[in-house]
Amino acid sequence: MLDFVSFKRRVNKNSSLNRQNCLFNTYLCIMKQRGQVVIDKILDTAERLFYTQGYSNTGINQVIEEADIAKASLYKHFETKTDLLVAYIQRTHERWHSRLQAAIDKVTDPKDKLLAIFDYHIERQEIRQFGGCPFIKANDEAGTSDPRVLTEIQATKTHSKAIIKKLVTASGHQQNLTDQELTELIFFTLEGALTSVSVFKQTAELKAAKKIIKKLI
Repeated sequence: MLDFVSFKRRVNKNSSLNRQNCLFNTYLCIMKQRGQVVIDKILDTAERLFYTQGYSNTGINQVIEEADIAKASLYKHFETKTDLLVAYIQRTHERWHSRLQAAIDKVTDPKDKLLAIFDYHIERQEIRQFGGCPFIKANDEAGTSDPRVLTEIQATKTHSKAIIKKLVTASGHQQNLTDQELTELIFFTLEGALTSVSVFKQTAELKAAKKIIKKLI
């Protein structure tokens, strides 16, 4: 039978261990947060530089300098420049989808949801000063440099087409084209318009593409 003194000692011992575990978990949480802050600083800088001046024209030392971090901090999280590029594409993909879905969700009419895709890209290109699609830019420079890069870029375009197809299916369009045909047409029209934006430095082509698709749906 456990006497009171022994029971109290056990409780105190367990309480001490619980406090230690709590402190250790708190420490791990703080270190994880600090690590994420560094990662975000690196990716924010890489995103700006890769998009505005190009992946090939951006050196690791410039990323380190402009992110204001130690070289060891960068290589702790990204062993190579390609690793950094892959992470940049992945995060850009996630943010692209989040923003696009939010723009689509603001619209209630099924046909207008399709047109909202163009409105979203018009707004983003104005913000990005008509730089074009970040994924196409990355593909042009590094699409054949590493299989992982091309895989991530293809995933973004496949995702884009899947979103379009889902909206086409639910749109109740005129049926002059099949769902698959309309999906392909919208996808190719959007991609072409985004390329034109980067050439002519204006969103006129995206707006024209929207008008064409509006007539077809």
